[in-house]
Amino acid sequence: MAANSSAADRFSQLAIVIIAGLLAVRIVLALFSPLELYADEAQYWRWGESLEWGYYSKPPMIAWMIHASSALLGDSEWAIRFLAPVFHAIASVFLFLLSRRMFGNLAGLFTTVTYHLMPGIILSSGVISTDGVLFPFWSLALYLFWRLREDDLGWGGTLLLGLAIGAGFLSKYAMLYFAIGVALTSLFDKPTRNTVLSAKGAAFIAMAATVFAPHLIWYAANEFQTVSHTVDNANLGGDLFNLEHFPEFVGDQMGVFGPVCFVALITGLIFLRPKPELADIGDAAHAQGAKERWLACFILPVLIIIAIQAVLSRAHANWAATAYPAASVFIGGFLIRARGWRAAYWAGIGLQAMVGALAITLALGPPSWSAALGRDNDLKRVRGWEDLSQQLARDIERLQPTAILVDEREIWHGLDYYLRDQLDVPLIMWRYNPGPKSYSESIDLADLDSRRVLVASYRSHLRPRIQADFATWSPEGLVGIDLGHRSNGCPLRRELRLYVASDYQPLARNRDWLDQFKIEDGDGNLVDSHIDQPEPCPTR
Repeated sequence: MAANSSAADRFSQLAIVIIAGLLAVRIVLALFSPLELYADEAQYWRWGESLEWGYYSKPPMIAWMIHASSALLGDSEWAIRFLAPVFHAIASVFLFLLSRRMFGNLAGLFTTVTYHLMPGIILSSGVISTDGVLFPFWSLALYLFWRLREDDLGWGGTLLLGLAIGAGFLSKYAMLYFAIGVALTSLFDKPTRNTVLSAKGAAFIAMAATVFAPHLIWYAANEFQTVSHTVDNANLGGDLFNLEHFPEFVGDQMGVFGPVCFVALITGLIFLRPKPELADIGDAAHAQGAKERWLACFILPVLIIIAIQAVLSRAHANWAATAYPAASVFIGGFLIRARGWRAAYWAGIGLQAMVGALAITLALGPPSWSAALGRDNDLKRVRGWEDLSQQLARDIERLQPTAILVDEREIWHGLDYYLRDQLDVPLIMWRYNPGPKSYSESIDLADLDSRRVLVASYRSHLRPRIQADFATWSPEGLVGIDLGHRSNGCPLRRELRLYVASDYQPLARNRDWLDQFKIEDGDGNLVDSHIDQPEPCPTR
């Protein structure tokens, strides 16, 4: 008995060492990383410049957190990203505690390793994202909700559960999946149902609603602007039911979970232990099966809904990220009962760790390293912004514009951050549509001084439309940087063509405007020229 206790303690100690060690390594890597901010990170930083109860397309927590880290550490890239590894370390502590409580100390170790070595978590630990901000609150809520189900949570813990759920909703609307999990466990699990229908259940729900209510008030006061953004993101206006996208979705999930973890998860879900009335199983097996089914309620809805989204339209790989926390605990429990999987698990997770280390080395090393393996394209969004911005700054000084107009969202956010201490004129995003479709389009040039506008155009196919919105238009050269090569050998270049324009009088965005700029494709058919077609690889 003493030997078993000693082994259990060692598993817990090893999990703690892993969490603390990876946190330290990731903070050091963030501190010395040469990678610049990508567009979403720059957007969140901009939001954090003012504290609000909501922002254009997201709830406020990520902006609040960046505001806090910037206030303490400055507004450098590493300071903005500093909390990313901290958030994941905190999340993993709660997941370890939950896994240990459900399945034992060894399962807690499996869960810790699984969570931290998922490729999606490795990536998310190096950038600041809404998923990373959400996971500590999600994991805390999952841990406390299980304790409440076990009738092992006092009133203070119950209110903390509600606070965690409310803070999760303030972090990302995907916390809705947690609410679905609560509903499903209440439906299929009697102890959970009794808990949710009790006074403590009413208390944590009321607390969650209270925490989230100010954002809902802000949301209503701002004309529910996130709705249109979400609809655009869902892209349900095109051809529906694209079954060929399902294998791509599965491949994406194998990529973000890691192949061995994803296979273990799906195998465990397929072979969930049945309820005792359906099979003659012992008390221990029944208890494990009940726990696995409970966790499955927080995993399957996410995977099913996002899979349907992938088939109907499209789904980004990280859209199923909210399945990660419960999935890592589930895998820990699965490996306790599926001993034959452990050798394959350790081999697979070791390979994931090596691949992750290689990816980090390529990302943080000189550009020549990633170029040698043809991975320049993977890193183009986090390279070259400072150089491009300083080139443009010299032209801004030379031309003395009253405003700067760009035609690409990523360009807007890159310049907004990397010229943050140099711009004294408005930076505007040109609107293809009558109204804004992103935060970068929030300001309309029509409301500003357009006597001398510096147009920095990235999208060549949009230039005729932009020019048509001005009375005068004159070329002023270009700025640009080389970013390496694509895997097919074609060069990667971020280039801005410069023009000085004046008297902004935008044409009405109507059918005549659309028809005016239609062009012929290779078959002689008229197509809308705003569709971004890849430019041919230059002949060498």
